[in-house]
Amino acid sequence: MKRNLLLALALLAGCSKDSSGPSVDFPALPENLLSAFCVQTGGATVGQTKTGTLSAGDCDAGDSYYEIWRVRVAQSTSVTFDANSGFDNYLEVARLNSYTSSSANITMLGENDDRATGNFNALLTVTLEPGIDYFVVVSGYDYSETGSYSLRIR
Repeated sequence: MKRNLLLALALLAGCSKDSSGPSVDFPALPENLLSAFCVQTGGATVGQTKTGTLSAGDCDAGDSYYEIWRVRVAQSTSVTFDANSGFDNYLEVARLNSYTSSSANITMLGENDDRATGNFNALLTVTLEPGIDYFVVVSGYDYSETGSYSLRIR
């Protein structure tokens, strides 16, 4: 295991529909908990592909740059996070257990570096429950690993 980015939080409002059916709400989270994080605009749901670019302007994990996507599901389901890029990417998924205006309790659910020998794209499958915030952290393996990426959520 490379590291744990357990500080993943996101501020997103509104709702979105995932491929499992009903709408998924993204209630607002306290802004003061989120100011230090590189959260991407809009919530992510099953069936979507999100894109981003890791650069020196993103959050710094101490050994690489990262961006965060907030994910929710409409019903209990196994979700695969499939990262693709031209660099060695890394994925982590965490569950937000509870929070206050100044702290958060987060549990790491999984992480992945390389999906197979010679394939430096990360692939991770975890079971998600409705009504819970999950955070997917996309990072490079180290500081030299930057550039555009896609994150397919299926």
